[in-house]
Parts: sequence; C-alpha cells; structure tokens
Amino acid sequence: MLGAFGRVAQVELEHCLVRHAHPYCHMLFKVGGADSSFIVDDRHVPLTDECAVLVDAWRPHEFVFQPGQPPTQIVALYIDSDWLATLSADLGEFNPLDFFKASAGHVSRDTYRILMDVLDCLNGASPSSVDMEFLLSRLVLSTILSEAGDRQRQARPQFVDWRIRRAVKYMQQSDGEFDLIGDIVADIGMSRANFFRQFKACTGMSPGLFQNVVRLEQAIRLTVVSEESLSTAASRLGFSDIAHFSRFFRNHTAVSPRIYRQGTHNLSSR
Repeated sequence: MLGAFGRVAQVELEHCLVRHAHPYCHMLFKVGGADSSFIVDDRHVPLTDECAVLVDAWRPHEFVFQPGQPPTQIVALYIDSDWLATLSADLGEFNPLDFFKASAGHVSRDTYRILMDVLDCLNGASPSSVDMEFLLSRLVLSTILSEAGDRQRQARPQFVDWRIRRAVKYMQQSDGEFDLIGDIVADIGMSRANFFRQFKACTGMSPGLFQNVVRLEQAIRLTVVSEESLSTAASRLGFSDIAHFSRFFRNHTAVSPRIYRQGTHNLSSR
C-alpha cells in the first residue's frame, strides 16, 4: 500500500535477499512463521515476535535464508522522510541517516496489538490509506519510544567529499543505468580504484550497491505507478531481458515484479 507515509507491504521471506539499502527509514516486523534475522551493516539483528529490525536510510542490510528453515512472514515499512520528520518532531532534530538509536527495536504487547491492526487493515476488504496512516503513526511511535534491545551500533559514514556528493547526485539522476562508473570518474577526476575506496569510506557501501538502490526504487516506481509492460520497464532500466529484471527485483524485495504489481492493484481495487 502506498500513502503519504511511504510504502507498507506484507511479505513472506523464503529465500535470501541480497545486500541492499533504501533511501527511506525501514522497519521490519515479524507477523508469522519462523524467527529469523537480518544483517544490518555487519551485525546480526534478530527478527522475532519481540524484536523488530530498524534500518536507517541508506544503511546496507540483507536477509540470509537458511536451507530447511520455515518461511517468515513480515510487515515491511518504507517510511517517507518528510512524513517521519513531522511525526517525530517532538523527539529532536531529524536525520534519516541516523534516526534509529539501535538496529533492534523492542516490540511490546501494545506495539504488537497495533501491528495486528495494521495487518488487518492491509488484508481487509476495503483498506483505507487514511486508516493505515493513523495506524502506522502509532506503530512507529510505539516502537521508537520503547526501550531498544541493543544500543551498540556502528558509527555512520558521512558524505564529506564533494566529489562523492557529485557522484551520488549523478547516480540518482541516472535512474540506475548500468556502466556509469567510467563517466563518473572522468567527470570528477579520480582514478577508478581511488573512487571505489573513497565512495565506500563516505557512504558505507560500494558504488555498485548504491546504483542498485537507485535502480530498485525506479523499478518499484515503474512496477507500481506505470502502466507500461514489465518488459518495457526492464529495458528502460538497462536489463538485458525480463528474466534478469525479475531476478533482480525478487532478490531485493522477496517477490517478483508481476506479483508486486498484482498485489498493489488488488489493494487499489478493493
């Protein structure tokens, strides 16, 4: 479901998700199946009935699925920065790169009840974006105001090099096109090896991972908002064929673009 709050989705995790990031603050709640965990930066964060996974904007994370492990059902929030800044205005200065004070958030009984209301709203006959926004505001505040289970977290890199800032802007405006690195290093006057080192030092991720973030958000937009075919969307994003595009999409979101589009349309038509 889409709204002023960003995106919210119910997903079943039954295979690995590659290391990736989002330009939004990201919250993951278990709503069924097996206990599991995500790797945020390089630390394992449990995903259980009592523990949510909290990920700042642009922070790399991944899901490692163990063979033979039962699937895990989750509710995933991708929270719009402006909406979150307004919601948390009383909590101090807002910084989406360093919003959560820990990567593990305690799910209290009250928080869990709100989470179940969110799930009911998602699966209801006529889900309302207004009702969902109200429920998500309660869920987010209940989680971040609860005592976190782990307050140790790695310091966040900052975008301090103007050349890297310029490269980031170039990538964001490119819609995730392939084979940009040569053009970027020529434009900012860095060697390829130095560019890779400095980009990782400033952002905490490789240029390739950052490009995938941009490409994924564009892929989601084309899948959800655009009426063009998925093969056309794949071609626009530089994928050689629809199979490559579907594999990329599924490895980042846990579902295929076809199912993602169908689910969004089903919600809209209720």
